[in-house]
Amino acid sequence: MLLMHLIDATGIAALSLNISGLVRPGDGRLLRTSGWASALWALNSLMLGAPTAAALNALSVGRQASAAALLNRPGRLKAAAFAAFVAVTLALATILWSGALGLFAVAGSLLGTYAMFYLRGASLRWALALVNALWLSNALVYDAFWQVAANLVCGIAAAIGAWKTRGH
Repeated sequence: MLLMHLIDATGIAALSLNISGLVRPGDGRLLRTSGWASALWALNSLMLGAPTAAALNALSVGRQASAAALLNRPGRLKAAAFAAFVAVTLALATILWSGALGLFAVAGSLLGTYAMFYLRGASLRWALALVNALWLSNALVYDAFWQVAANLVCGIAAAIGAWKTRGH
């Protein structure tokens, strides 16, 4: 019973953080809040018994922190960080392979990595809407209510955020 309450609590908190970052125009804030949300989603996925999703979410904590630190810095360091996160994502996906349905989470993670490092404003938020659509399949497979809700609501929030940031 306590586990279900912890699953609910982490889901609600992560969803709140995701929405708050997506609907505001600042990319730096989006990167920071989504990093904290990813940590909670990793914990949520772990409690649900979804190790690949948990590992990819844990990795995204570092990805968001790195992308935030390199936000306005072009060049080799950003490219190297991007390449490292792609390599680790693919390695985790290989090690924790749980079937073809996991490909949606991996594709979402790879698209999210590109978006966090190279997209800004409305483009970033539209890409994150697609990331949420890809992760939705994983949430459905694991019957993860808060993750299903989060991916639906965050996809809508990302679209609203894209609309609000257009032209900025």
